[in-house]
Amino acid sequence: MDWLRKNKKFLIIVIGGIFLLLLYRFYPILMQKNEEEDYLQQADFFAGGEETSVEANMIEEEEKVTVMLIDVKGAVKNPGVYEAREGDRVNDIIIKAGGILEKGEKNAVNFAMKVSDEMIIYVPFIGEEEEGALMTEASNQAQTSSSSKEGLININKASETELLQIPGVGPAKATAIIEYREQNGGFSAKEDMKKISGIGEKTYEKLEAFITIN
Repeated sequence: MDWLRKNKKFLIIVIGGIFLLLLYRFYPILMQKNEEEDYLQQADFFAGGEETSVEANMIEEEEKVTVMLIDVKGAVKNPGVYEAREGDRVNDIIIKAGGILEKGEKNAVNFAMKVSDEMIIYVPFIGEEEEGALMTEASNQAQTSSSSKEGLININKASETELLQIPGVGPAKATAIIEYREQNGGFSAKEDMKKISGIGEKTYEKLEAFITIN
């Protein structure tokens, strides 16, 4: 005990030195560990923010997808209204409707045509007078000003695709209309449509309300 009292200051100095030595030895390790924890927390924060941003972009892209409704009629297995996405073709919607029946006139349908909202796809039966029709509602027909006037198809200017928008006009009739106007310098009257093979009086009556020559 006497020795401790006599050497008290010496012991305090020794213990203090040991403490400082340990602090000098382990302080950098503790600081590095704290820095790593801070870095990981920041990385998690930014990663979480990035993930949220990606999810928001995906939701925004999904919202931009346009859903259209197409009415399928005629010689198909399951007539009805089907949903379509932008870029879908007539063939895609007919497949949704179960495909064309054996009695259906496949040659009267333009399978490659892109669909539009409120379109009516009509697949005629073999021998049916109306040849094939990919129809839209009157308000949506012939949207280009070069070939339409007040929703009517200009048969003197319309392309084959635009002619197919006329109810009762399929690929064969559209081709015949274009050939007639090229050979005869155009239609001078709407009634000239009856001069085309396959377009009789009854068929013309159904087409007249959708066409113009001006």
